[in-house]
Amino acid sequence: MSKNVLLIGSDGFLGKNVKSILKESKKNNFFEIRNSEDIDILDYDLFFKYLIENDINKIINCAAFVGGISYGYKYQADLLSINSQMAINLYKASKDTNVSMLINPISNCAYPEKYKEYEESKFWDGKIHESVFNYGLSKRLFVGLGEAYYKQFNFSSSNIVMSNMYGPLDHFEIERSHALGALILKIHNAKKNNIGFIEIWGTGKPIREWLYVQDGAESLIRALDLEPGHHFFNVGSGQGYSVIEVANKIAREFEWDGEFKLDTSKPDGVLEKKVNPKLGETILNWSPKTTIDEGIKQTVEWFIENEKNIT
Repeated sequence: MSKNVLLIGSDGFLGKNVKSILKESKKNNFFEIRNSEDIDILDYDLFFKYLIENDINKIINCAAFVGGISYGYKYQADLLSINSQMAINLYKASKDTNVSMLINPISNCAYPEKYKEYEESKFWDGKIHESVFNYGLSKRLFVGLGEAYYKQFNFSSSNIVMSNMYGPLDHFEIERSHALGALILKIHNAKKNNIGFIEIWGTGKPIREWLYVQDGAESLIRALDLEPGHHFFNVGSGQGYSVIEVANKIAREFEWDGEFKLDTSKPDGVLEKKVNPKLGETILNWSPKTTIDEGIKQTVEWFIENEKNIT
């Protein structure tokens, strides 16, 4: 029997990719809240009414107030308060309307800064890095609520920790994008304008794991079929690359042979972070399929084809 699945944030980067998979699937009846102009989930009564009227059975939540590293310093109160209120409303309204599963993507920045490899058992074992502290803290709230709601109300949810995502439909504005998207824009502009160098924030040494967005979307779709419970696990490859390594891969795709100038006055953030994906692979019986080279190639090709709409 088909269920009514609601996708929240379908106008965002991850949401658009989840939407494309849901639309192709005939298993469920698909509803969407594109953004706050459709339904503001910060308004509890409005959100509650929407869930009741549409008899929503499962929810994939891709809504978030988020940006690149500069956002973490510029909008500290907003990042904490807006995302935390989203978490509270999502759990309460879902439980109160008998939703059977709430699925949330969680950024790996919520893990403690002291670890290089993130394992689920270490999630609460230390402080979040200052550059992402408030956003990461709000994401920890999702995980805490997931456990508490299952223990008190037997309400089921899946909080899935993902590495930094990239791919087609990403944000390519310098302030909002993560490092990979920003590098694509910078290198594209340098190639287009015959500029021999681009500037990279920090030392170029921080190591990050990158998850192709369509793999991230697939993991959320697969979570729809999980058994009742509080599910908390990582999704990723477990393989990290330095900022300079990623920059070189992008430069090769653009056939740009310029220079990278490092602005070491800017922060690096956490020096290394990648997830241990073993538990997630076991729970989903699946692992991401797209390599970093394949993903960058597809992303750059999409960027070039859609340049007029991006820049």
